[in-house]
Amino acid sequence: MDVLPTLRESPAVAVIFASTLVGVMGVSLISPALPAIQEAWGISESQASLLLSVFTLPGIVLSPPIGVVTDRIGRKPVLVPSLVVFGLAGGGIIFVSDFTLILALRALQGAASSAIIMLTVTLLGDMFTGQQRQTLIGANAAVLAVGAAGYPLLGGGLAALTWAAPFACFFVALLVAVPGITLLAEPDRSETDASSSIREFLTGSTPMAPFALLYLAYFGIFVLLYGAQLTAVPFLLSNEFSLSSANIGVLLALPAVMMGTAAMQADRILGVVTDFQSIALGFVSYGVGLAIVAVAESIVVVAGALLLFGLGQGLAEPITDTALNERAPDEFRGSIMSIRTSVLRLGTTVGPPLTVGAATVIGYRQTLFVSGAGAAVLGLVWLVLPRL
Repeated sequence: MDVLPTLRESPAVAVIFASTLVGVMGVSLISPALPAIQEAWGISESQASLLLSVFTLPGIVLSPPIGVVTDRIGRKPVLVPSLVVFGLAGGGIIFVSDFTLILALRALQGAASSAIIMLTVTLLGDMFTGQQRQTLIGANAAVLAVGAAGYPLLGGGLAALTWAAPFACFFVALLVAVPGITLLAEPDRSETDASSSIREFLTGSTPMAPFALLYLAYFGIFVLLYGAQLTAVPFLLSNEFSLSSANIGVLLALPAVMMGTAAMQADRILGVVTDFQSIALGFVSYGVGLAIVAVAESIVVVAGALLLFGLGQGLAEPITDTALNERAPDEFRGSIMSIRTSVLRLGTTVGPPLTVGAATVIGYRQTLFVSGAGAAVLGLVWLVLPRL
């Protein structure tokens, strides 16, 4: 299925994809700017890193209640205001002269980001079914990959001008909110009370094992992504290969490019293997890629291994979104997807300190090797599980 005809027939999809690009800005655009922010404000590295942790933390707690709200009042009444809050809170930082207030605005922006990330995938699940849903969720993951690859380069370049320049980019969310008002239509959903539906669902006859495994997959995906790839690998490349930040940024873009390429083939992948088999193969690919990085002595070998990691990301992340969407009943898909956002935010938050903590004890190469071996074993075990 071609995505372009769908964009012409349903411009709301373009708003959803644009919202995805907005939602993924919050961390990847600011990470390269942290040294410039630290210098400009005269703060420590740990204080500067709070700009990331206060952004991701609210989503762990707030995503489930936001999901319940979207099931009760609708998707559009939450998504459009969230885009506005994201843009004003993030862009408004350039006018603030108190670092504590900056952290408060980042926390508010992070809560809005969690709602945006949750609702983009939820809306695709609401609006489409079957192969079309699989293709569009894969395309949404590819859009996310484009942002993940491009934003660090943009953020680093803008921060070279002034620490505040990357934050001005957040105002683009307002430009997405405006067409969202007219182009987004509220999907038809059951009017069943969301909270009672969740209780009935959890206590009913529907097997919970597939949902538990999918949430476990989300947690593993984002611990590996933010802990191993985005934290341990850069330190390894700097310490062992003496690469500059710019060269590290180029190498870290490789997995995102490969992820986007694989994600665009989601419907074809699911024509050959089941969703759970694809996720399992993704973890095997993660593991082999990280293990190769851990033992590599050549930067060319590292680049190839990072492409393998990106393949794992493309096999796992968009397929997990598809699998959860297809199993979620329409009347409380928002609540189910909100737990997904909460779990991935948890993985995003604990991954870096967990990895750095392990590396202080056994080193970055050993940490990456252990992480890779664990991911590969998990994937192989998953492959032999009964079909769910």
